[in-house]
Amino acid sequence: MGSGPCLATCGPILISYIAATKKTPLGGLWSWFVFTASRFFITVFLGLLAGIAGSELFRRFYWENPGYAIWLFGGIFIAFLGLLIILGKHTHINLCSKLNQSLIEHDTKSLITLGIVVGILPCLPIIGIFSYITMASTHYSQGVLMSAAFGLGAAISPLLILSMLTGYIPKLKPLQNEKTLRLFQRICGGILFLLGVHIISRTVMEYMGAL
Repeated sequence: MGSGPCLATCGPILISYIAATKKTPLGGLWSWFVFTASRFFITVFLGLLAGIAGSELFRRFYWENPGYAIWLFGGIFIAFLGLLIILGKHTHINLCSKLNQSLIEHDTKSLITLGIVVGILPCLPIIGIFSYITMASTHYSQGVLMSAAFGLGAAISPLLILSMLTGYIPKLKPLQNEKTLRLFQRICGGILFLLGVHIISRTVMEYMGAL
């Protein structure tokens, strides 16, 4: 899953974020680590809940009510990060400037939140693993172990290499000019913003279709 569906879901979001905010391969590696660790821990936590609560809770959460609120929140958060990157730290909007410094320049909090949000989005791999846990586990410890195994497997992904390579992009000669680099960052922020808007619009359309 880490080289397929999970890569397709997480890759564009994380790579766009790294390209817009990091200037070194080490920075890209750190972003990948924080994001992946956050996603791993939320997966283990949900596995614990699956082992404790059994199939009824997760059947209602992921099947009868397919996480519209979670998808909507995730899309808003991703679009918001993209908007902050587009505006930059020198924006005349004081609140946006402070948020940019807190969430983009000192971005560990954003990466943790991003990892958690992506980790709980009800995509098919997540639905599959938690459905399996609720059917196969007889004790909450089994839910923890199975979800941890899945989380570790998903972490072994080309996303690690892609994150480091993305950190090299700002070092390319055309981007050594400050204006060119800022334009590139805004483009990446725009991609992140559009990904968030796409998630929001798709969620709203699916919700309206289900009514």
